[in-house]
Amino acid sequence: MTPLIVDNLLPAGYADDIEQDLTRTGFDWFYIKDVTNPNYGNNSGFVHPAYDYGKNPSVWFPYIKPFTYSIEQALGRKIEELYRIRVGFLYPSPNTNQFNTPHVDFLWPHLTACYYVSNSDGDTVIFDQHLSEVGSDINDRSLKLYTEKTQFTVKTSVTPVKNRLVVFNGLNFHASTKPKQHDTRLVITVNFK
Repeated sequence: MTPLIVDNLLPAGYADDIEQDLTRTGFDWFYIKDVTNPNYGNNSGFVHPAYDYGKNPSVWFPYIKPFTYSIEQALGRKIEELYRIRVGFLYPSPNTNQFNTPHVDFLWPHLTACYYVSNSDGDTVIFDQHLSEVGSDINDRSLKLYTEKTQFTVKTSVTPVKNRLVVFNGLNFHASTKPKQHDTRLVITVNFK
């Protein structure tokens, strides 16, 4: 699947409301040592798990979920199964890495959508490499070894522009990038079938 990029996904007022909700004092953020994979441990940031399949959704889920209907409209098809909605907050870092650790969010077929809540310079990088290249014995160790030894090649890089959506095959390795010129990188990531 070629990544789909849609600008101005939502009406401007709705996009502004989402940004204001996520940056208000009462919105819950949780620090995690690694936003890509807990086994890597060097890509820290904050997340808000609005929805995680099989778990109780957050109190913010009813306010965040409606925008997924705009994803359906952009794709021209219904979301059959929702796996996760996670809000991510990355902050500037002196880390000189070009991007965070390449990863996949789930080990089964799915699509990944990134909705950019605000403008930032922390690109989403989508690579040519696919989970099928890891081999048949996929586990945390094999994934970590694969990411350590692989020279990843960039398929596309998407700059966070407020109200922009990118949808791509979730089995393609991808990575976030910490901003260097903006104070934050706010993204809502949706994984679905």
